[in-house]
Amino acid sequence: MARLGMNMIHVLCVIIFAITNTSHSLHEKPQAFLQPIRKDITTNLYYSPLSIGANVHNINLGIDLGGSAPLLLTCAAAAKSRSYHPIKCGSSRCIQAKPDPVSCPTNTSKKATCHKSFSTSFTEQPVKARLLRDTVSLLYTDNGFTYMGGGIDMTMTIACTDVKPFPSIVVGTLGLAKTHMALPSQIVSLYKLPFKVALCLPSPNSGESSGSGSLFIGGGPYFMALYPEDISKIFSSTPLLPSDQSRGEYFIDVNYIQISGKIVPFFKKSTKICTLAPYTVLHSSIYKALVLAFAEKAKMTKVPAVKPFASCFSSKRLGRWMMGSRVPVIELLLRGGAKWKIYGSNSLVKVSEDVVCLGFMDGGVNLTMGMIIGGYQMEDNFVEFDVKASKFSFTSSLCFLTLLAHSQDTSDSSLVFLVWFGL
Repeated sequence: MARLGMNMIHVLCVIIFAITNTSHSLHEKPQAFLQPIRKDITTNLYYSPLSIGANVHNINLGIDLGGSAPLLLTCAAAAKSRSYHPIKCGSSRCIQAKPDPVSCPTNTSKKATCHKSFSTSFTEQPVKARLLRDTVSLLYTDNGFTYMGGGIDMTMTIACTDVKPFPSIVVGTLGLAKTHMALPSQIVSLYKLPFKVALCLPSPNSGESSGSGSLFIGGGPYFMALYPEDISKIFSSTPLLPSDQSRGEYFIDVNYIQISGKIVPFFKKSTKICTLAPYTVLHSSIYKALVLAFAEKAKMTKVPAVKPFASCFSSKRLGRWMMGSRVPVIELLLRGGAKWKIYGSNSLVKVSEDVVCLGFMDGGVNLTMGMIIGGYQMEDNFVEFDVKASKFSFTSSLCFLTLLAHSQDTSDSSLVFLVWFGL
C-alpha cells in the first residue's frame, strides 16, 4: 500500500513537472499573441482590454493602426500601477527609443525623465509623452484559436501623456504602427516572431462570443468561429506602400472601384487603412461618383437621408446580412489584381427598423488621399499586415464565406438562397 502511495506521488510529480515545463516552453515561444477586440457602439471605437503591472487589470485601450507608441496611457492611469518606473535620460531604454532632442539636456547632471513624441490616429500632430518601464500582460495562443493560460507578463517600454486625446471609454491606445517602438516591434523582437499584425474587427452580426473580434501579433495559422479553417489559406494580397517612418501608417494602392460592373473613377492616390475612422472616407469627387453608381445599381427604394449619411434606402426584405441581388457588391480593385469585395453587411448601415444607409463618408475636396478605409468596412473581414514582406492580405466578409462553405458542404443551397434574395 505504501509502495502504491509512493508510485502515485511519483506519477503526480512527473505530471506536475511536465505541466510546468510545457507552460515554460509556451511562455518562451508562443505561436502568436492573441488579444480580444471589442466595439463601443456609442463611439464606434474598437478597443482591447489588458493588464499592466500587478494591480491594474482589464483597462481598455483603443486599437490604433497609426499609433507609434506601444501603449500610450494617460499619466494618471499609468501611475496607478505599483510597478511602473520612469525611464531616465541616458539609460539604454531611452537611447533605444530615440527621444526628442530637447527632452534630455546635456548641461545638467540631473537625470531627467526621457520624453518622446508619438503619432496617433486621434491627433494631427504627434503627442509628447514620458517613457516608462512596466510589466504588460498579453494573452497568447498555441493553435491560432484559443487563449492559453493567464497571459504572458513582459517588461516593456510604454508611454504616458498629460493630455487625453481619446474618448473616455478608453484610458489609452494600443499602437500597431510599423515603427520601432510600437507594440508589434517590441513583441516580435522579444520572441523572435514574424512581423505580422492581423485583426478581425467585431460586428453585431458576427456571432462571436460577447461580440468579440481578434488581434494577432506574430503570424498564423488563424482560426475564427466565423470560419472553421485556417483563414490564411483564402487570403488575397496586395503590396503595402512605403509610408512616413516616424508614423508607420499602413497604405495600399486602389486602382479603381467597381459596382456591379460599373467603374467608379479613382485618382492614383494612396489609400490608408484606419480602424479609428468609423466609416470609409472618400475624396469628394470619388464619393459622389460612388453614391450615384450604387443608387443606380441598387434595387432598393430610396428614402430621405439620415445624418451623417447622404444616401439611404428602405430595408424591407433585405434580411439580416443585407446581401442579395438587390444590394450591389462594391469591389476595390487593388494593385496586383486582387479584389476586395464589400458586401451589404459592410456597405449598408442599419439606422432604423426600416432604413439602411450607404456607410461611406464625404471627406471633402482637400482630403490628401483618395480613400481612408474605415472600421465598419473591415468588420468580420480578416486582414493581415506582413511588415517584413510589405504585403497586405485580406478576406471579404467571413459571414458570407461561411454561408458559401455551408452550402458546398451540405450540397444544399437553400441557406444561401434565402440570404442572397433577402428572404
